[in-house]
Amino acid sequence: MICYNCKKQFYVKRNFLSLFETKKYYICNACRSTYPIQFGYEEIPLENYTLFIVSIFKRTYKLNLDAYQKELSKIVEFLMKRYKDYFLVYLDSFKENDVQIECLSFLADTQKKSILLVCCELKK
Repeated sequence: MICYNCKKQFYVKRNFLSLFETKKYYICNACRSTYPIQFGYEEIPLENYTLFIVSIFKRTYKLNLDAYQKELSKIVEFLMKRYKDYFLVYLDSFKENDVQIECLSFLADTQKKSILLVCCELKK
C-alpha cells in the first residue's frame, strides 16, 4: 500500500487467516505515530443554545487528511449517534473568532438546536 501522507510504500502484516482479506489502509505506522489523533473539547455558551467544539488534532499538522478517512468516518459516526439532538457541522479547520461564533449562533437559532462542531484543526 502507499501512504496518502508521505507517499511511501508500506506493508501490512498478515497472518494465515487474514491473508485473503481485502482491507484498505491509507496511512503508514510512521505517519500515524508522528501525527497522532488527540481530541480537544470546548464548550461555548450561545444566546439560547450551546456550541460544542470537538477538535481531532490538538496541534496543526501539515498532512493529507484523506489518510485518516477511515478514522474520521468512525469518529463522526460515533458522535452522530451520541449527540442525536444536535446540529452537526464538520470542517477540516476552524478559526475561532467572534464573527464565526456569531454565525454559528445564528445557525443554532435558525435550526433551534445546539451545535456540535467537529473539526480536524482548531485555530485560535
